[in-house]
Amino acid sequence: MKIKKYMVKDMHEALKLIREDLGPDAVIISNYRLPRKGLLDFFSPRMMEVTAAVDDNKKTIFANPKRLIDDSQQSAGKLLQMLKEFDSYGGRRGLYRDNREGCAGRHQNESGIAKEIRQSELPFDMILKNEGNSLINREIDQQWKKILASLEIQESIVESLVNGLRCALDDSRELNERLDTYQDYETYQTFLRGKIARLLEPAYRPSPQYKIRTFVGPTGVGKTLTMAKLATHFKIYEDKKVALISAFDNGHCPGRLELLRHYGKMADSPVERADNLDELVRSINKHVDKDIILVDTMGVNSRNTGMMLRLSNLLQSLGGSQEIFLVLSSTTKGNDLIRIAADFRKVGYSKLIFTKLDETETCGSMLNVVCRMGVPVAFVTYGQNVPDDIAAVNPKKLAGLLLGGVDRYVEQSLQTRS
Repeated sequence: MKIKKYMVKDMHEALKLIREDLGPDAVIISNYRLPRKGLLDFFSPRMMEVTAAVDDNKKTIFANPKRLIDDSQQSAGKLLQMLKEFDSYGGRRGLYRDNREGCAGRHQNESGIAKEIRQSELPFDMILKNEGNSLINREIDQQWKKILASLEIQESIVESLVNGLRCALDDSRELNERLDTYQDYETYQTFLRGKIARLLEPAYRPSPQYKIRTFVGPTGVGKTLTMAKLATHFKIYEDKKVALISAFDNGHCPGRLELLRHYGKMADSPVERADNLDELVRSINKHVDKDIILVDTMGVNSRNTGMMLRLSNLLQSLGGSQEIFLVLSSTTKGNDLIRIAADFRKVGYSKLIFTKLDETETCGSMLNVVCRMGVPVAFVTYGQNVPDDIAAVNPKKLAGLLLGGVDRYVEQSLQTRS
């Protein structure tokens, strides 16, 4: 028995060296990857120790194929032809599909050399698939699950994303080869971004555009400033006629009305105050000639059942002539975001706006809310500048925002190491 150890970057390199040194009858008896010292090692190939053995009493005419070719040009020509014949049988693809029956007649006419090549190819491919890529990919999948969890994406969604991507790539040999067993960080991230975008797409179904757009949400999330940004944007960049209404405040927050008046003057847009339903209806009818009417509502604690019921009844009285946006802060804890979004469902919102992205390191909670509620994120805000610090988002843009935290995670890990 001849035993030899190899220090290699991956199983591809190991199999090549083993085949050249020990021949096709060699068997891999162990493989071991050196432990990672930090996240940096994850994004670069790690060395692997592979131990292989072969029975040196057994005749293996391909223990050194290069020497065989050098000894006889004629044999080399025959070998090349046999390899072509073997490849025409389906090669590895045929063996993976266990397609031997369709090739049985042709196998009967093989020479001894071609038969030995065919038979020796299977164990190495099985080792490559089951002991090489599978081990490496499972380990890297776990690393990505850890990274996505650090972005505050819920565990069930992380599992769905990584496992779903793994299944899709395992079904596509071409894509799997392009990813080089997931060790290419940027390529993996690109495919993951596409997977997240597809996960978000059902929430972004086409919807009609409404003249009346109402904004609801908890106190302090930035509803009024967000509405001011949109009003100024519509006026300056889209040349829309806009009216602003501060509704259901009853004088409890005079600063909100003053802020609207300030930005209304900037956008050359009228501002109205409506403390009850009748006043709201009159204000809307007064500005029926406008392209867009933006309605700002009082901030509501979603746990206050009485206030939530009052807001819901007032908005439902307007019927289906409005589009309701739930405004949430991206700095709110993940579980609280889910609860708040669920509590506000009774007011009938159909789109989300996330504010204060400039004040948080992770955006995974946005994905959690969209997946749980089934409604899209229409806009995100990221600063105090009016009207600049706001952007419309679609599934691709939102996926990019979510994965933006990956780069920060890597940078922080590298700083910790140094």
